[in-house]
Amino acid sequence: MQNFFKVVGWASFALATLVKLMLAAIVVEVVADVVLRNLNYRPIAWGVSATEYGLLYAAFLPMPWLVRIKGHVFVEFLRRALPAGGRVVLEKLVYALCIGLCLYLTYFAFASALEALNTGAYETKTFDMPKWLIFLPIAIGFFLSALEWLRYLVGHDSLYNVDPLEREGL
Repeated sequence: MQNFFKVVGWASFALATLVKLMLAAIVVEVVADVVLRNLNYRPIAWGVSATEYGLLYAAFLPMPWLVRIKGHVFVEFLRRALPAGGRVVLEKLVYALCIGLCLYLTYFAFASALEALNTGAYETKTFDMPKWLIFLPIAIGFFLSALEWLRYLVGHDSLYNVDPLEREGL
């Protein structure tokens, strides 16, 4: 099981790294677009659409890595008010709820991707984007996030083993 979670962690890290490269490309495209406009040249025709799709990918693909590194926002005032036994129960409930929500959203994103693939649907902007490529990062992000939450649920780590103030450097 430990090796399985290592592979999931590697995949999560790889997707987060890919998104860093995509964000760098978006920055380059936006700067190039602005420079071209200021020099009275035509802007890059596909730039806005590519940026929109890039931001969609940037929202969902690094999500599992953020779960793994505990880099998302969470509130723990209720957990701190509970005794130690209650904290453990609440933790497990939170993990199970997160897994359930991620799998639920994975199902709908994957079903939408399959439907788009079967129908050959495209989103038409400055270039045609197959709709399944729009739903795919959503499905991948939520599915891998569910696996990262599962890692917490089965006890390989705890979301709460780092003090939030310490994590923020306060």
